[in-house]
Amino acid sequence: MPIRDVTNHRFREGDLVKVASLDDKLMFCIIGFKRTTKGDKIAVLKGLYNQDLIIEKPITELTNLLIRGQL
Repeated sequence: MPIRDVTNHRFREGDLVKVASLDDKLMFCIIGFKRTTKGDKIAVLKGLYNQDLIIEKPITELTNLLIRGQL
């Protein structure tokens, strides 16, 4: 399996992430992306342990969990 570089906010659908502005215990899966009217990229996130939790956050606030070895 090839190793993927995730620097410079290169996220994909299915990546497991945390959000910097939220509690450290909350973990999410990226289920999609949107763009704001200004062109900023927004990730649509679904909670890992709370299936009813779906939020949108800028990709600049995301931290990939798998690269950090947290899962």
